[in-house]
Amino acid sequence: MNKIAVVTGGAGGIGQAVAERLATDQCSVILLDINDDAGNQVVADFRKRGVEVIFLCADLSQEAQVEATFAKIKSSQGRVDILVNVAGGSMHRHKFEDFPVKNWQAVIDANLTSTFLCCRAVVGMMKAQKSGAIVNISSDIAFSGSENRSAYAAAKAGVLGLTKTLALELATFGVRVNAVAPGRIDTPRVRASYTESDWQEANKRIPMGHPGAVEDVAEAVAYLASDAAKHVTGQTLHVNGGRIMH
Repeated sequence: MNKIAVVTGGAGGIGQAVAERLATDQCSVILLDINDDAGNQVVADFRKRGVEVIFLCADLSQEAQVEATFAKIKSSQGRVDILVNVAGGSMHRHKFEDFPVKNWQAVIDANLTSTFLCCRAVVGMMKAQKSGAIVNISSDIAFSGSENRSAYAAAKAGVLGLTKTLALELATFGVRVNAVAPGRIDTPRVRASYTESDWQEANKRIPMGHPGAVEDVAEAVAYLASDAAKHVTGQTLHVNGGRIMH
């Protein structure tokens, strides 16, 4: 039986790579994203390569939309075996004393609240199944901090605390919960926040000398979601070229 995998933020660079990687493991993949046009384009692009995925549009920071979306998945698929929470982003950057509360809340909701809501939506199913794997995407910034990105650092650190707590609560039910903490990954969205000279200079600060690729994150996710990691829970796998060793 194919495993049912749900990937949030599925229209983004990392989300697409995770979806494609899980599909090679014979998973039936459902992508969730707030961007309807981008999500449908991803489905069309995948189909051209012979990969069939399902896309559902939802704002995952909104409780009612998350509950309705996962109810639809449960009704159509009957189960969820893998949940990968990729949705998020740093979005707003301000000096701490100038950080507007509405922008702070938007970053927390996009990264942490969405992860909480999606995890909560599948926990009942996974406990009943006595199996399941959740992989939450954090960031190396959860460990290092980052100037003018206090909300993002706090949200991604919160994802780690949530991951460990869920791992403890679900361990006796055969459900595993882990995190991946990417460093700088070469995606169009990340690249757009740098000038070319700043990008090259930033890469020099990575011991391996270059940023990661989306496939690097996808491979880490695939391992943690697979039976190869059946005795791994509550852990964070770092994918950062040696920038942070923890």
